[in-house]
Amino acid sequence: MKTFLTRATMVAIALIISFGTLQARAQGVRPSGTSVAVIDLGEVFKEHPRLKAQLESLKTQLTSYEAFVRQEQQKVQALAEQLKTLKPGTVDYGNKEKEYASLQADLSVQVRQKQREFLEKEAQVRYQAYQEVQQQVESFCTTYGIQLVIRFNRVPIDGTKPQEVMMGVTRPIVYQNQLDITNHIIKQLGGGVSETARGPQVPPRPGVR
Repeated sequence: MKTFLTRATMVAIALIISFGTLQARAQGVRPSGTSVAVIDLGEVFKEHPRLKAQLESLKTQLTSYEAFVRQEQQKVQALAEQLKTLKPGTVDYGNKEKEYASLQADLSVQVRQKQREFLEKEAQVRYQAYQEVQQQVESFCTTYGIQLVIRFNRVPIDGTKPQEVMMGVTRPIVYQNQLDITNHIIKQLGGGVSETARGPQVPPRPGVR
C-alpha cells in the first residue's frame, strides 16, 4: 500500500510539473535568463552624446569668462602700478586707492558667483544625463527581464600604479561573465562605442530577439 501511494504521489507531482510547464509555454512566458547585470557608468557618461555636447558648451563659456577675468585683472594691476607713482596721503592717492580696492573686491565677488553658477550648471547637466541613463537602463531591463543592475569598472587594473591597485582590489565586482550591458545602454543613448569600450555583452534571453 505504501509503495502504491508513493508511486501515485510521484506521478501526481510529475503531472503537475508537466502541466505547469505547458501552461507557462501557452501563456508565452519566456524562460528566465540572468536577472542580474553590470554597467560601467563611467564609460556610459564618457560616451553619452548629449552630455558631451553640453559639457563642451559649458567649457566654452568658462573659457570665455576666464578671458574676461584676465582683462579685469590687468585693469587691477594697472591701478596698482599707478598707485606706486602717487604719494600716499594725497587726494589723488586716496581716490585711486578706493578705485583699486573697489575693482578688486567686485572682481572677487563676480568670480565666486560665476564659479558657483558653473558648478550648478554642470551638476544639473550631469543629473539630467543620469536620469536619462536610468530610463534607458529601466527600459532595457524590462525588455530582458533583468531585476538588478550593479555598477562596476571594467577598466583593467594597472599593476604598476600602487594607488590604482589599492582602489582596484576594493572593487565590489570581482568577476562577471557576459553580464555587461554598458554597450547596449550607450547605443540606446545614441552614442558610439569606442574600441576601448567594447567588451562582453549580455546574451539575449531565449525567446527574445
